[in-house]
Amino acid sequence: MAERDASETGMLLDGNDLPEGMARVVSATTLIGELEKRCKQARAAGGSLVPVAVAWIQLDEMQAHRNQVGFTGLERLMRAIHDRIRTQLDPPDVTARFGLNSIGVLLDPEDGERDYADLGTGLLRTISGSLFEFGEQALAATISIAIRPANEQLRVPEANLVGVARMAERLSAAGGNRTEVAAAEANDSGNASSSLLAQLTKALRDNSLRVVFQPLLATTGPEADRFQVLPRLIGSDGSLIPAARFIPVAAARGVLPALDQWMIAHVLGLIRDRIARGDEPAWYFINQSSALVDDPKFLAWFEAELTRLPAEQRTLVVEFNILELKARLREAREALAKLRDLGIGVSLTGIDEKVPEAVMLKHIPCDYLRMKADFARRVLAEKDLAERFQKFAHSAHHAERKLVVPMLEDAEAVSRIWQMDVDLIQGNFIQQPSEQPGI
Repeated sequence: MAERDASETGMLLDGNDLPEGMARVVSATTLIGELEKRCKQARAAGGSLVPVAVAWIQLDEMQAHRNQVGFTGLERLMRAIHDRIRTQLDPPDVTARFGLNSIGVLLDPEDGERDYADLGTGLLRTISGSLFEFGEQALAATISIAIRPANEQLRVPEANLVGVARMAERLSAAGGNRTEVAAAEANDSGNASSSLLAQLTKALRDNSLRVVFQPLLATTGPEADRFQVLPRLIGSDGSLIPAARFIPVAAARGVLPALDQWMIAHVLGLIRDRIARGDEPAWYFINQSSALVDDPKFLAWFEAELTRLPAEQRTLVVEFNILELKARLREAREALAKLRDLGIGVSLTGIDEKVPEAVMLKHIPCDYLRMKADFARRVLAEKDLAERFQKFAHSAHHAERKLVVPMLEDAEAVSRIWQMDVDLIQGNFIQQPSEQPGI
């Protein structure tokens, strides 16, 4: 195996042997910003400029690979696939990782002369013809690829990426190891029924938005029901569309506060139903944007709604991303302190070792600190990080903050995280999100 050519083994993990002049790697946020810039340039050119194309590359059978090599192995596999793909792209192209198993690409159109079908076929051949080595293990993998020219006229340019992501997911679900090139995404203004924004606004208007529940499991102390409540849209095929798809569109179009308010009203209704049935209280965790902090009218509405519940039944935890609050610490302190005075729990999400303790433990009132989605994987793989986390956990508990670790996907992660100073754990290994709590 060691004597094989790198193009056969796929072992391009450290980047040291990669050729010069490959596609540029950026963050997901940067790629989205570049897409928006290129669409703006194409609009300004009035049709004389060929717009950029977007591609979505998804690893097939991610769960099987994860079960075989774990999260660390999955990350190494995706890094190797990413490197292999970059060798087939052109220097003006831009790539970024999205989540655990996907890569987004902006393809330079080369004045419209680029053969996207041939490119997709070549990328498939590159990956399916490679073996990816992990110590003594050799792993074969396939991908699904969707490509389409960007429509610069879409009101939300990011919708171009959402469209190819759904295409790639469909290809992967149908067996994978295939590619598809499609025409540009239709304008959401001309095809509103199929746009995520139109679906969301309609769901909010007619109260047809769905929610799913995922339990949070306490590692110590008295047991109580705790659920993360997540919004879902109903797709045209009846499937549930995850929030990660439509939240960015809602945020870009200013619809996020309406979604926030709907989620709060819905969970308060769940609490009232539970009281009416005589059930034991359950705690519900819901994500919120900064609207509660920025809009006094929103906070006043929330306070008025809470007065309809007995203080001991206000079993709701609102979660805010730490990055959104750092830019508005003064307003956040006041609003979050008000929520806690009303008996509402407050959680900060997106926590890792890069966020100063002083911000979380002294300047922002809160009850819970939720670590980043990739934290469980990293803390198990990096001994130094595990040691730093233990010190941080001691400080957090001294400040009366509870620690939540999400995204636990295998038995080893659950076992090892359980032994650390954490309070709540959550993940698909414990239970997949369900439309019924506790199922």
